[in-house]
Amino acid sequence: MLGISVTELRDLVISLIALVIAFSVLFGGAVLDMNMIIVSTLGVASGFLLHELAHKFTAQHFGYLAEYRANLLGLGLAVASAFAGLLIAAPGAVMISRSRPPVQTYIPDSIYGSTVPDPFHQEELASQLKREMLLISLAGPMTNIVLAAFFFILGMSGLADGEVWAQAITFALFINLILAAFNMLPFGPLDGKKIFDGDRRVWALIGLPVILIALPIYLGII
Repeated sequence: MLGISVTELRDLVISLIALVIAFSVLFGGAVLDMNMIIVSTLGVASGFLLHELAHKFTAQHFGYLAEYRANLLGLGLAVASAFAGLLIAAPGAVMISRSRPPVQTYIPDSIYGSTVPDPFHQEELASQLKREMLLISLAGPMTNIVLAAFFFILGMSGLADGEVWAQAITFALFINLILAAFNMLPFGPLDGKKIFDGDRRVWALIGLPVILIALPIYLGII
């Protein structure tokens, strides 16, 4: 069932506040500036919050239990590291588990006179689970990609009225693009590793171009 529990809402709010403070300090200095808070809020709310909710609701769509849990140590490290002029963040993640075991089918065993799992059904079930995990993993980075495109179009349209909102849109574009690229890296616990393992063609079609676009921007080359 789609929905957000009180505990999950609390963890999302705590994570959002901590990350907004961290980014505001990192880019605006130790004294919190309201303009920088506005700029950071748009980027964090779109880049982080919607990324995690995309994972959650996609998992719930496939019948999984899925709730975001904050990593308080990681959030504390994010704020502390921001004061040192860098950002090390591990805010939390969506915890996913099955709400019920998959339905299994059995066929008669002519040798022992009992039943055994149907191998064809097992293969079909494994393929289904692989596809679900692929789509769940893809949901977060794809959300960032769509948001980055949206903020790029919005920025190019000239509709942003005022310097603060122009900065906020630019920052939101940057955060979403970098988050998409970072999460598409095919290493460790990142979404990109799960996507790469699930279907390398999907990773090559979506993940690799995003990384190649974001890398020179992150390095300040363009």
